[in-house]
Amino acid sequence: MSSRSNQEQNDHEPHPWLEEKVYSQLRQRTVSLVKLSVDALLKDKQRISLATVSSRSKALDPERRGISESAILDNQEARAYYEQHRTWQGTRKKRAKSSAVVLSPAPGQIKLNRNEQRTRQRYLRMNKETLVERLLSVERSLAEQRERWLVQQDEMLTWRLRAHTAEGQVQTLKEKAR
Repeated sequence: MSSRSNQEQNDHEPHPWLEEKVYSQLRQRTVSLVKLSVDALLKDKQRISLATVSSRSKALDPERRGISESAILDNQEARAYYEQHRTWQGTRKKRAKSSAVVLSPAPGQIKLNRNEQRTRQRYLRMNKETLVERLLSVERSLAEQRERWLVQQDEMLTWRLRAHTAEGQVQTLKEKAR
């Protein structure tokens, strides 16, 4: 029964004395270490990221414990200070969904002198499923082409053998006619 009452107690707000004596001090420690670390990184003209702030905080912390990246993100004041000074500003464009999905998986005509760098970039923008479909299509086309070539070679050999036989018969008839 006591475990049930403990659990019910934990579902509510923490004890006020914990907030006052423990949590607020830990939050303040995180904020001060973030500010010290960010200021030191700025002074040294180094990149400011979660990893570098966390690493620098270990060097600046008198206890050598430092702060974790999640502690920076979970503490509103520390996070705001970090985001204000971070090197990466989040302005990179999101990669659009591949327009290559619109492209048919069948390669069609491929020119021998095409710009392979542009083709490579187009392939890199495609998602895995589209690339697999395209690869399967190319393999299927290659197999069909090889099969046509083999049939053509068989027919050519057949016609050569017939022509050779016919020439032999003509030669025999000429010899008999003499």
